[in-house]
Amino acid sequence: MEETRVKLIFAFLLILYSSITCTYAAATISANQTVRYNETIVSSQQTFELGFFRPGKSMNYYVGIWYQKILNRTVVWVANPNTPLADTSCELTLTLQGFLILQNTTTSNVIWSSVNSSTKSVRNPIGQLLDTGNFIIYEEGDVINRENPIWQSFDLMTDTLLPGVKLGWNLVTGNERHLTSWKSEDDPASSEFSYSIDTRGYPQTVIKEGQEIKFQGGPWNGLRYTGSPNMRPNWFYNFTFVLNLREIYYQYNLVDTSVFTRLVLQPSGRLERLLWIDSEQKWSVYLSRLNDRCDQYGECGPFGSCNIDKSPICECLKGFEPTSPDQWKITDWSQGCQHTIPLDCNPGKGFNKYSNLKLPDTEGSWYNQTMTLVECEKKCKSNCSCTAYTNSNISGTGSGCLLWFGGLIDIRTFVGIGDTLYIRLSASELDSIKNSKSSSAVRRGRVIVPVASVVLVIIIAICLYYRFNRKKQHQQGCTRRWGGDSCLDSLLFDKTRSELLDWPARYHIIIGVARGLVYLHRDSRLKIIHRDLKVSNILLGNDMNPKISDFGTVRTFGGNQTEANTNTVVGTYGYMAPEYAGDGIFSVKSYVYRFGVLVLEIVCGKKNRGGFVHKEYYNNLIGHAWELHNEGRSLQLVAKC
Repeated sequence: MEETRVKLIFAFLLILYSSITCTYAAATISANQTVRYNETIVSSQQTFELGFFRPGKSMNYYVGIWYQKILNRTVVWVANPNTPLADTSCELTLTLQGFLILQNTTTSNVIWSSVNSSTKSVRNPIGQLLDTGNFIIYEEGDVINRENPIWQSFDLMTDTLLPGVKLGWNLVTGNERHLTSWKSEDDPASSEFSYSIDTRGYPQTVIKEGQEIKFQGGPWNGLRYTGSPNMRPNWFYNFTFVLNLREIYYQYNLVDTSVFTRLVLQPSGRLERLLWIDSEQKWSVYLSRLNDRCDQYGECGPFGSCNIDKSPICECLKGFEPTSPDQWKITDWSQGCQHTIPLDCNPGKGFNKYSNLKLPDTEGSWYNQTMTLVECEKKCKSNCSCTAYTNSNISGTGSGCLLWFGGLIDIRTFVGIGDTLYIRLSASELDSIKNSKSSSAVRRGRVIVPVASVVLVIIIAICLYYRFNRKKQHQQGCTRRWGGDSCLDSLLFDKTRSELLDWPARYHIIIGVARGLVYLHRDSRLKIIHRDLKVSNILLGNDMNPKISDFGTVRTFGGNQTEANTNTVVGTYGYMAPEYAGDGIFSVKSYVYRFGVLVLEIVCGKKNRGGFVHKEYYNNLIGHAWELHNEGRSLQLVAKC
């Protein structure tokens, strides 16, 4: 009796479960077949699932497609985002004519229906959910044409771009695919934000809020979008951009098919590439757009360049000045910049080369994919209204021609990576820039050579002196008594505590700082320029191991970058290289200068600035060292300890 009761309960539970959810064994539906609430269609490899769902805290119902293997339901497509269902008395039907119809079973009202892209008549339509996430309708007996079915959900994308989907334009049919974000996590209705390819000139990607551009990703340069320097080849997906007479589109495809990744336009208007982390059961942001103020469209106005590493972030390009200096001073950059010397149409004009840029907005631009850079320059030079030019494709040796006319909007400066742009300037302005570069190079050479010589001699002297006194210092057995990290300057410039810094200790500190700089300048992923290296920023532990501290003013170099420029000079006078203090130009070489000053102070036990006075010379410590070097008396610099 008890066994019979258990069997009845088990049978009841099976019936109850089947009433709650029903999944078709096949990934297809035929004409007049319906999908009701609690019924779903699953793709052949159980990658995606189609059915009714309710987003977040919403009380409305929608028909959508989501990942079947991810428990945290992630919807990638919605059939009726703007016409929600108030209850579950609805069904999705494939008609004999090859249409998908979503209707209310009580009132028979059609809530949503598909529109066939094919013009041919349909006899026996079949609907199939593919493992790509695409739901297609095709005619039974035909070979499935995934590029041109009767209808497909990929033609009506919502907020998600899946692998293999083309974002852009079919120029033959006039069909465009773009993303439109949800209004919120609970409401998939179309918001004002969209992500699309703008073809009003050389194609570029844009994020719009209504008709207003919020972000432009820059044109495709053959390798990536110029506004996305971190868009690089990776281990799990590749990407391409196609531009021909038939199509213009961006597409990415999986290298590792076990990975789940998607490109999503969020309700905030932020574009994110998400990667599913199975061990954590969550989506992780891999890349994103609209990250900072420099991503905001036209932040610095015409001929202005945005650099997020500078303060303020906007500056005029070389050869240009603020259109409204008063507004520029109060960080209103909307009017941008203008030529310092106005242009007129004459043969003397030329072009200045600007590097590491995000290329400007290409609306209204002109392009040719076969011209050389020389031909491109001639084309631009022959047209007085041509403002700038560059190669449209930088892969290989470079090819193609891209011309701009009028103001250059939405330029951004990157560190160590970016595109090259040639901008038209007057002949006199070009001469001025050329002379400025030459004089700066001469000044740097005049300063670096003598300082480098002094530093070399002092380092050799230290090595000899250290070897000569090593045994003697060991016998004296100097001891060091303090706990925790201590600033080097609190020991070095104190008459009593400086006795703790014997020659082995000073040599150890110099070598330790040098190793730290080698790591920052050469061995780390990015070259790190400290910009305020000095004695007071060297911490010493109990074991006398030096640590470089205070990284609040650092700048980073990427790729093959060796030099940069800033309008805001930061750091401590006495340690600054002349080219940095005077012109704002800093590099790895200029921080060899700082290291040289630091070595001088450690060797001499004197401050370079404010702590050194010589009765016979007006020089600071560096000047005094140079005088002694010229007289062959460099060892007189060495402190007695």
